[in-house]
Amino acid sequence: AGTGASRVADLFKASSSVWSLGLSAAQLIFDFGATGARVDGATAQHQQAVARYRQAVLAAFQDVEDQLSATRVLLTQQELRRQASTAADQVEQQVLNRYRSGQVGYTEVITAQATALSARRALVQAMADRQTTAVALIQSLGGGWQVAK
Repeated sequence: AGTGASRVADLFKASSSVWSLGLSAAQLIFDFGATGARVDGATAQHQQAVARYRQAVLAAFQDVEDQLSATRVLLTQQELRRQASTAADQVEQQVLNRYRSGQVGYTEVITAQATALSARRALVQAMADRQTTAVALIQSLGGGWQVAK
C-alpha cells in the first residue's frame, strides 16, 4: 500500500511538469509572431551594421586612392616647378652677367631676381604640399603619430 501511494504522488509530479511543458510550448507557439519579429529586427540590425561597415571600407579605399592620386599629381608638379626654378636661376645668372658686361640695366637684373625668387617659392610650396599629402596618405592607410612631449 505504501508503494501505491508513492506512485500516485509521482503521477501528479510528472503530470504537473507535463502541464508546465505544455504551457511553455503553447506560449512559444501562440506568441503572435513576437519571436519572428525579434528575429526580423535582429536580422535588419545585422544588415545595417554590415552596410555601415562596407560603406566605411569603401570610404577608406576612396580616401587612400584620392591621396595616392594627389601624391602623383604633386610629384609631377614639384618636378615641373623644380625645372622652372632651375631655368629662372639660369636666366638670373645670365642677366647678371650681361649687367656686369654693361649690356642691360639693373632693372632687368631685379626683374630676373624677382622671377627666380617667385619660382623658388613655388617650388617650396609644391614640396610642402607634397609632404602634407604624404602625411594624409599615411593617415588614410591607418597610420598615425604621437606628439612628443
